Amino acid sequence: MIDGVKLRQGFICTIAGLLGLIASALLAQTVPQQTPIYPEGYPTATQLQHQQNPRVANLPRSRNPQAAQQPQRRRQPPLQTPKLFKPTTVLATVGSEYIMAGDLLPRVEMVIWNFIQDIPPAELTKYRDDIARQKEILLTTLLQQAIDAKVLYVAFRKSLKPEELKTLDERIDSVSSAAFDGALEEMLPRVKAADKKQLKQLRQEDMHLAQLSILMVADEAETMHELDQILRRFGSSYAMEKMRFAEVNFGRQLIVQNVNLQEEITHRQMLDYYNKNIADYQFNTKARWQQISVLYKNHPQQEAYRLVCEMGNRVLNGAPFAEVAKQLSEDLKAKNGGNYDWVEPGNLVSKQLDQAIFNLPVNRMSPVISDDKGVHIIRVVERTVAGKQAFVEVQNDIKDQLRIIRRNETVQKYIAKVKLQVPVWNSLAQ
Repeated sequence: MIDGVKLRQGFICTIAGLLGLIASALLAQTVPQQTPIYPEGYPTATQLQHQQNPRVANLPRSRNPQAAQQPQRRRQPPLQTPKLFKPTTVLATVGSEYIMAGDLLPRVEMVIWNFIQDIPPAELTKYRDDIARQKEILLTTLLQQAIDAKVLYVAFRKSLKPEELKTLDERIDSVSSAAFDGALEEMLPRVKAADKKQLKQLRQEDMHLAQLSILMVADEAETMHELDQILRRFGSSYAMEKMRFAEVNFGRQLIVQNVNLQEEITHRQMLDYYNKNIADYQFNTKARWQQISVLYKNHPQQEAYRLVCEMGNRVLNGAPFAEVAKQLSEDLKAKNGGNYDWVEPGNLVSKQLDQAIFNLPVNRMSPVISDDKGVHIIRVVERTVAGKQAFVEVQNDIKDQLRIIRRNETVQKYIAKVKLQVPVWNSLAQ
C-alpha cells in the first residue's frame, strides 16, 4: 500500500528514532431501512463530497460465512538476510571485555522487525538491499551503545572492593534474575495498554524492556519461557537478555552516584525549544481509516466485486467493521481489523484509495473502490487539517524531551570521562 520511497524513508526514521531513544471504539453505522444500493464504479471527488448516504449492493449471499473466514495469518518471522558478520566476530573491546557480533545481531533484527513485521515476505524481497544497508547502519549505532554500557560496567567492577568483586557473578545471577523478571512484568501491561505516543515514551524510559514487551504482546506471550522461544527466533535468548539487563543496570549505578539527573527545566528554556523546533509542531493534513478488500489475484473481477459488497452489507446490517475485516477481508491489515494508521495525501500507491480517504466524510462508508489490486470499501475514522500545535498543548512534552536531552548530554560527558580510564577499541570506527 505504501510507496517504496516511503518504505525507505521509514527505515531512515527507524534509525533516527533509535538514536533519539537512547538517552476506540468506532461509531456504529446506522442500519438503513431501505434496500442498500451501492453504485458501480468509483465516483469523482465532487461526487464523494456531496454523497450523503453511500450504500453497499445487496447481492445474494451464496457463500457460507464459516467457509468464507480466512485462516489466522501467523506473524512473519524475522526476514532472513545474509549476516554482516559471523556471530563470533569481535567488534569491540572494552578493557578486558569483548563485544561480539552475536551480542548485537539479534538486537538489529528486533529493531528492524518493528518496521517490517506486517509486510509480506514477497514484498520485502524488493527491499532486501535497503534492509541490509539499514542493518549495517543500525549495527554501528548499537555497537556504540554497547560500548558505552560496557564502559560503565567495567568501571563499576573496578569500583568494587576485592571481596565484593568475588561475589559479583553470584549477585548477577540471583539479584538480576528477580529484577529482570520484575521489571518485565511491570512493563508488559503498560505496553499492552499503550497507544503510539505512549509507546514512544516507554521506549524512551527503557528501550530494552519496551522492545521485549512488544515482542511478547505481538505473540500473546505471558511467561519467560515463551519469551525465550520468541528471542531464539532472533538469535537471542532469555539468558542473554537477562545478562544485558544486569550489566546495564550495574553500570547505571555509577551514573546515579556521580551524575545529577534532576536538572531544573525553566519556562524560558521550554519556550526557546518550541520556537527553535517550530517545524516539529506543524502538521500536514492526515487521516486514518478502516478497509476491507477482495483481491484480483484471488478472484475474478466480478466475483471480487460481489464478495466485497457482501462484506459491506454485513457492516451496514450491524456487524462491527473490524470483525468483518478480520474474518473476510484479504487486505494486508485484515488481522488488525482493517485499521490503517495516519497517512498524508499522496502517500499511497493507490490513487483511488488516496482520493477517497481525503474526500469521504468521516465515519461514512465509501462506495466500492476499484484499483489495479482489487476492490475495496473504506471508512475514514479520523482526519485532521494542516495546522500547528500551540505551546500550551505541548509544553509538558517539551519539558520531558528537554530532560531527556540534558540527561543524555550529562551522561555522555560522564562516559567520555570514564573512557579515559578504560581502553576501548571499536572495529567499526576504523
